[in-house]
Amino acid sequence: MAEIILVTKNELETIIQNSIQKSFHNHEWKNKLEIPEFLSIDEASSYLSLAKQTLYGFTSKRKIPFIKRGKRLYFKKSDLANWLNEGRKLSSIEITNFLK
Repeated sequence: MAEIILVTKNELETIIQNSIQKSFHNHEWKNKLEIPEFLSIDEASSYLSLAKQTLYGFTSKRKIPFIKRGKRLYFKKSDLANWLNEGRKLSSIEITNFLK
C-alpha cells in the first residue's frame, strides 16, 4: 500500500513549481514556445544606435524589416540582427583566404 505524506500548502506549491521548471528545462520543444522579442521604435533606435527619424526613413523606403499594426511600428530583434549582418563586409584576411 502507498505511503501517505503530509505537506504544507507552501511545500506543495514549491514542489509543483520545481517540477514544472524541470519539465520545461528538460524538453527540446521549449525553444518553440519562446516568443520573439519585439521592439518599439524607441527601443529599435537605441538597439541600432540610429536616430528615430533615420528608422522612419528606412521603413518608408522599405530598407529595414518592420511590422506595422495600426499607426505603430514594431521591429523583431532577430530581424534587426539579421539586417545588420547583411551589411557585413569581409576583412582583408577573409578575402585573402577566400581567394586561395
